[in-house]
Amino acid sequence: MIPFHTLCPEIAQREVRCIHVLVASGAVSHGGLSAGEYAYVEFYCDDLDCDCRRVFLEVIARHQQDKVLASINYGWEKQSFYRKRLPWPPDAARDIVRGALDPLNQQSEASEELLRIFQRQVLDEKYRLRLRRHHQLFREELRRRGGWKPPT
Repeated sequence: MIPFHTLCPEIAQREVRCIHVLVASGAVSHGGLSAGEYAYVEFYCDDLDCDCRRVFLEVIARHQQDKVLASINYGWEKQSFYRKRLPWPPDAARDIVRGALDPLNQQSEASEELLRIFQRQVLDEKYRLRLRRHHQLFREELRRRGGWKPPT
């Protein structure tokens, strides 16, 4: 998985999805989140032969950019797409279309809350379509460059 901003930096900067958490003075933070801005940073598959149609999102806080707070897998197609094409148990298809914490990647004490916020507030139709469009732009740029070559 490659960060979207490495191939499409202008679009990524302009169209990153962020949330703002406000905590009243003296109140306990909600779900382990402190007041601040949190970004859902997009990563896409760099294998041009793969048609997984999903995004991997790392959630980071502006005030703590070196720590991944949640790692989320999300796919915008119907469950049947993922059941047919991906070698996962059938229940995994339901999780990927809702968004799920990635069991292989970094999580934090706030990851469950960030997933809930993703599912209830971040993931609307407009954002789903944006992720799909970003995936297409990412693949087009990857093809144009002849595949992924890490910066030297």
